Formats: sequence, structure tokens, C-alpha cells
Amino acid sequence: MKNRGQLSGGFWCTHCRHFVTLHAYMGTANRNHCNLCLWSKHVDSKTGDRQASCRGKMRPVGLTFKHEGVAKIGELMLVHECSRCGKVSINRLAADDQNKEVLKIFQLSCDMKGSKRLYLQELGVNILDLTCEVEVKRQLFGY
Repeated sequence: MKNRGQLSGGFWCTHCRHFVTLHAYMGTANRNHCNLCLWSKHVDSKTGDRQASCRGKMRPVGLTFKHEGVAKIGELMLVHECSRCGKVSINRLAADDQNKEVLKIFQLSCDMKGSKRLYLQELGVNILDLTCEVEVKRQLFGY
């Protein structure tokens, strides 16, 4: 049975157990990641459909930019990988995501080794590196 918070639009994080409240003004209508630890749950087969049967925990493994075309830098995006089935997904950041945690994930991006980075690149995901630090901070902090 769903509790009152879940009925009003929220969920319990499967990683840190924090209750995540959904608000339209946070910038993501189909949110499935925790604003504190940034972990997610494998709930979508396609963005927003909530049809995935896996339901595994999705670990934040890096950051990328939304593809906006040639030579354009889009918004900062989280890259998640399912700990159960290995599916990789890209998710928008929300206004209440903890910047400190986003910076930790950026460091994971920078530290990512060649084979993992190459695998994600083959999937069309360009993981950020230290050359993107100024833009990451600009998007997070406005400078």
C-alpha cells in the first residue's frame, strides 16, 4: 500500500532511504533519482514510461552534457548504470539536487578509466573530463 507521500508524488530512495518529494518546479517531470545521493532506480524502458521490469539500483557513474548539436554545450546530465542489468541512462539534474554530490560525480567522470569511458562513448555518451570543469561550475553555481 502506498503512503500519503507516495500518493502525492514522491518515492523512497532505494540507496539512502531518503524520501524524495516530486515538484514540477524542480525542472524534471519524470524524476527517478534521489536529490541527496543521486542514485536512481531502473524504472523506465524509455524515458518516462515506467515500464522497466528490472527495478535495479542505478548508480551515478558520471556526468555528460545534453547533446545540443555540433559545437553546442547543453545542460548538465547525470549518467546512471543499473547494478542489476547494466543498462545505462541519462537523466536531467533537478533544482534541488545537491551540488556537492554532483561535484563528486564529476570527479568520478574525470577519474573514469579508458575501457569504461570507451564503452560509454560507444553508447553515445560522452563522459566529461577536467576540460569541462569551468562549464560544470558555471552551470551549477552561475560562474
